[in-house]
Amino acid sequence: MIFPAHIISFLVGFLSLGAETLWVRTYAFANQSTPTSLAVVLAIYLLGIARGASVGGTYCRTSERLVEIGTLAILAASVVIALSPALIVALPHSSFSLLPLIYLPAFIYSICFPICHHLGTRLAKGNIGKSLSRVYAANILGSVTGPLAVNFLLLQYVSTQTAFAVLGSAGLIVAASLALLNPVRLVVIRSSVAACLVGFAAIAAGAWAPLTWPGNGNWLIAKLAIVSDPISHVVETRQGIVVAHKDVVKGDSVFGGNVYDGRTNVDPRINSNGINRIIVLSALTPRPKRVLVIGLSVGSWQHIIGGFQGVEHMDVIEINPGYIDLARNYDAQKTAVNDQRVRLIVGDGRKFLRQHPDLTYDLVVMNTTWHWRMYASLLLSREFLTLIKGHMAPDAVLTFNTTGSPDALKTATAVFPHAYLYDNFTIAGFTDWRSKLAGPEAVANLRSIHPAGKPLFGPNDNDLITDFTDRQRIQDLAAVEATAGRPAEIITDRNLITEYRYGR
Repeated sequence: MIFPAHIISFLVGFLSLGAETLWVRTYAFANQSTPTSLAVVLAIYLLGIARGASVGGTYCRTSERLVEIGTLAILAASVVIALSPALIVALPHSSFSLLPLIYLPAFIYSICFPICHHLGTRLAKGNIGKSLSRVYAANILGSVTGPLAVNFLLLQYVSTQTAFAVLGSAGLIVAASLALLNPVRLVVIRSSVAACLVGFAAIAAGAWAPLTWPGNGNWLIAKLAIVSDPISHVVETRQGIVVAHKDVVKGDSVFGGNVYDGRTNVDPRINSNGINRIIVLSALTPRPKRVLVIGLSVGSWQHIIGGFQGVEHMDVIEINPGYIDLARNYDAQKTAVNDQRVRLIVGDGRKFLRQHPDLTYDLVVMNTTWHWRMYASLLLSREFLTLIKGHMAPDAVLTFNTTGSPDALKTATAVFPHAYLYDNFTIAGFTDWRSKLAGPEAVANLRSIHPAGKPLFGPNDNDLITDFTDRQRIQDLAAVEATAGRPAEIITDRNLITEYRYGR
């Protein structure tokens, strides 16, 4: 019997943990990137591994057909992985329905682990420990390289649903190879070859699904999306999944990680995306020369800021290049990202600021996501706001979306002498900016906005401008705490209060 235990141990670790990476991505998307998503997938996977290893150990004690059992286990687990997108579409729309699909591959693959140890351990004196450790080390190596290969290679070029099919098909090839190399039952060989054909069909369906299918062929994302509006664009990168839903009235809505991220609307009269919160900044920072934008989203804010008088340079930092690709599908947003004054940086905002301590800005705009999402604290924390403060000119302001978190405003007041809420935006600076909204200068500054050389406001928009500059939109921390019904707390890099204590 041919059973290269070290190689199979490596491949089982590679395939199993590679699949876990895809499940973390899929389950997190289905659950809107809540911070518990990783813990749930990890817990289910560990349960599957423990149970599978126990079953495999039982087979090692009671069966003589271990090669056949190992082959069938790899075959069955790989079929589940390859067909997971199709199974998700067939199951009811619930994150709980994903849990059995997460459990099964971990459970079935792990049956092979004791078999690899049993068949790969030499019983000769002095070789038991050495051979046992080598099989184990091979599995660890596979478990490390699997997620790396999936994250940094596979997902760089294919969608999540295609990645499932590719990874499952790789496992089917392993099973078919074992079946053909060993004198196993004919049914095992036939099953392995048939399963390989199924896997390759799954790859074809995932990669070349007709554009008329839901989600432009990405039916996995279409199934898990929380919005039922027609999907106009799906952009997948290894950094995340961005979906645009069609809306001809309010502008297409954009969801990053299945969470609302903005709209393509740039008309202040429609104002479906609260674009007034960006427009009003022209009254607070007249003629800002250097602007920093952290978080592009689809680029609607960028379009408006590009129309501010005096802007000479804009650094736009976006961690997911998928947003840049999406922005280029819309005329106004495409013009904004292609602006000669704009420097697009794909990466982490904190890392960029630390690497460029000499840069200062007259306006800093953070397009922050919902405060309860995983890693949101890294944008809202006292440490990060302090870092930004060191890059601001004396008359500059910083603005970001609190998404309803009183703690976000509290944190800003702990860093800046003046921080107040405008609608649900924190606007913070070194001086009291509230007085700048009063008087004719504020109106003139708003009227001076010319995105792409065209006036944002018309002659009949006086009432709209008056509404945008109304100081009744402003609240201080005491008013926000009164509405929240509790004292606000300071967010730090370590306490993660917006994600756990006050998260979803």
